[in-house]
Amino acid sequence: MKDQTLEKLAQSLTGDSTDIIPFLPYLLQDLWELGSSPEEMLSMIKNHILLKEDARVLDLGCGKGAVSIRLARELGCRCKGIDLLPDFVQYAREKAAEYGVEGLCEFTVGDITETVQAERGYDLVIYGAVGNVLGSQYEILKALAGTVRSGGHILLDDAYLAEGNESTLLFYGEYLRLPEWKSLIGEAGLKLAAIHALDEEKPSYAEDFSNIKRRAEELSKAYPAKRELFAQYVRNQQDELADLESRLVGAVFLLGNALKYPAE
Repeated sequence: MKDQTLEKLAQSLTGDSTDIIPFLPYLLQDLWELGSSPEEMLSMIKNHILLKEDARVLDLGCGKGAVSIRLARELGCRCKGIDLLPDFVQYAREKAAEYGVEGLCEFTVGDITETVQAERGYDLVIYGAVGNVLGSQYEILKALAGTVRSGGHILLDDAYLAEGNESTLLFYGEYLRLPEWKSLIGEAGLKLAAIHALDEEKPSYAEDFSNIKRRAEELSKAYPAKRELFAQYVRNQQDELADLESRLVGAVFLLGNALKYPAE
């Protein structure tokens, strides 16, 4: 596995060192939803896409499978989720069985940088808060465009810089302003069908942060030599949340070219 892929995986889960990767399942054990909100993704689909019951869905960087399982339950989609962490994939499989959708959901351990080169013809592709694992924003868009069928759709959960905010981001990341996103989407041969920005309805992550902090403290006691590694992870979480609170606008972009409601 490429070292660069591991580095980007760590960054996507708010780590700045690959040393944190073996501890991520423990740190995030209290969270099922990692990054994207299943409710938000479902709402975007219901409001804007004519998605048939047996539609093929590819969930890249699926984490613990929360989004795929919700779509399978609600819409009858056939979902294939790919994630690099075996613990996350196993958890997703167990959850799929718990919710009775194991026949609709396939979860596989894999490197999504390789997945996007091999998978083709999906009705819907999800890239939910995965960060820069696939490269720059333009590289991400081009890679995703290659995985959907003609007339297919992409749900991209990311963020853009808040208007008028010139302050420096606290956590690692290269973010665009919304007009720059729109320009790149067109350059990648895609169409912006809809966007849901969380600028006025910012979700609260207080409980998630509290759980992560508690787990980091437990790890610090178990591995005192790595105390600073866990402390830095908690600081990164704080910085990312602060960025989302005032410097960034979280947003779900719906991209495609065969839409129920075309963009205005």
